[in-house]
Amino acid sequence: MAERRGAPSDCQGRYGVSWFGEHSEQFGNCHPGGGTQDSAIETASRRARQPQTFTTKADAGRWLSRTQADIERGEFVDPMLGKVALADYSALWISTRLVRGRPLSPRTIELYRWQLLKHILPTLGKIELRHLEASAVRGWFGHLSGPDGPGRPTAAKCYRLLRAIMQTAAEDGLVARNPCAIRGAGREEPPSHRPMITVEQLNALADAVGDRWRCLVEVAAWCGLRFGELAALRKNHIDIQGGTVTVTESAAVLSGGVRHVGPPKSDAGRREVAIPPHILPNVINHLERFSEPRPDGLVFVGPRGGVLSSANFGADVWRPAVASLGLKGFTFHGLRGVSATLAARQGATTKELMRRLGHTTADMAMRYQRAETARDRALANAMSEEATAHSVPTAETGNGSAV
Repeated sequence: MAERRGAPSDCQGRYGVSWFGEHSEQFGNCHPGGGTQDSAIETASRRARQPQTFTTKADAGRWLSRTQADIERGEFVDPMLGKVALADYSALWISTRLVRGRPLSPRTIELYRWQLLKHILPTLGKIELRHLEASAVRGWFGHLSGPDGPGRPTAAKCYRLLRAIMQTAAEDGLVARNPCAIRGAGREEPPSHRPMITVEQLNALADAVGDRWRCLVEVAAWCGLRFGELAALRKNHIDIQGGTVTVTESAAVLSGGVRHVGPPKSDAGRREVAIPPHILPNVINHLERFSEPRPDGLVFVGPRGGVLSSANFGADVWRPAVASLGLKGFTFHGLRGVSATLAARQGATTKELMRRLGHTTADMAMRYQRAETARDRALANAMSEEATAHSVPTAETGNGSAV
């Protein structure tokens, strides 16, 4: 019997979906009523359930067709699996995260939790993964990177963390795709925007910090070691005869003043770095005068023999020295940028920079490197010298046409 035009069966009420199985002749059908009949289908090793009932039979049919197509393409994501808030999932992510087979370091865990608590979860924490849309991410990042936010470097770091969390959610099949798709959002300011010092200013800075800390500044700038690596460095890891320093540990002070010493943040952080010969006399002088006396003693300690603390060193030594030289905004970590630039100036390849700085990717190494105006002028002059040596005709000589 033909259905009457305008009959309510396709226009009102509630419709559910029934599945017959992936290998059945008919994939499924729609039925009136809010309940379900055999409302699940086995896909791989999990069950996919309809997320809701539908107001029209046509809507139910379209959802069923889309679901069938997604399953056949291998792109189906059960919406019920993403029914977990970002705050809950991020806590699980941190506790189970592995980087190259290793769990996160205590310092990294503390940093990630702080970034989540301070900048990510207040806005996005209550949103379920399945409902976290790209538009919400764009709005959040727009505010974070705007004039009222904490600044572009912090915004970029927080964005990279959220992107990593959501990428894992996508790989786990909790969301169809990563909603963090803002091009360039994870990049911090380009190296040319960061404060940079000359070799003359570096020498003045080494003088300003005093005899006890001169070696610390010089090894950071000329060898590229991180502050935590310097704080954990021991005398038996410096080879004066071979002129090398070996990095095997890094120290960090966690909340509550707890000092943690462990392996560097990545396998690449374990490295042997050649010491430029011109600072070796200062290294020897420091080992004899200021380091702990035992053979495996710490290289850098405070005036009273205490372990090196970034907070105390920054307040008592670094910031006063920087201010006295008018180097506003230059941080101790900026010495790694100096190291990368000085090495690149001598022709170091990206691979060599990665090894020297202890980086796992070229992008991380290049983040510390910068091309300076003076170096660019030298390159341009060298290009002209080569052209002149080959007697390239110019319009002025009349020996050829201008290029």
